[in-house]
Amino acid sequence: MASVQPKFGEGIFLTTDVAEILHLPYHKVKNLMKGFWQTQTFGRTRNKAVNFLALIEFYIYYYLREKKMTAQSIKKIHKQLSRGFNTPYPFAASKLLIDDKNVWIDFNSFLIKADGKLQPSFRSFLENTIRQIEYGDDLLAKRFYPLKDSKNVVVDPERQFGKPIIKGKGVRTDVIYKFYLGGEPPKNICILYDLTENEVNDAIRYHAPKVA
Repeated sequence: MASVQPKFGEGIFLTTDVAEILHLPYHKVKNLMKGFWQTQTFGRTRNKAVNFLALIEFYIYYYLREKKMTAQSIKKIHKQLSRGFNTPYPFAASKLLIDDKNVWIDFNSFLIKADGKLQPSFRSFLENTIRQIEYGDDLLAKRFYPLKDSKNVVVDPERQFGKPIIKGKGVRTDVIYKFYLGGEPPKNICILYDLTENEVNDAIRYHAPKVA
């Protein structure tokens, strides 16, 4: 069973952090986190904080549950992929592909469907829908970009304990947003932290209340 107990350098994320970073409704995340833990694949119920790779795994779990896949079906797929990829975090692996109904695995130019039997499929190559994830040399998720149209804001588990920061600068976005809420003009914040206007605006946009 995978252990998702956060360690130094892996990031520490509570349920509220997960909802904010993934830009998902908190009430849905809170409810689905229960099933996420109850699968006994992703961790123990006593530990409500997850590390970065478990955060990415929940991102995939949430997507599959939204597609009406049962928690037990997801658990079965997770166990198969864990053995196949030789990692406790297969949903955070770069070879995982997803379409609207299925989970697929990329094996050397053809796809295999993770349907319980891993039957080969000769479908055309599916485009990876997980565009917000950056993968490392080990093929596991390394960074996450919470804004779909910009990479100025990044979640890097090796920087600032995984708190969202400005990429390449290390400035926490919540600090920028607090200055903005305090009445500081974006141009002044740019000067204060040596940031571009786009970087400051993206930090503000990331934290701004989402319209339902």
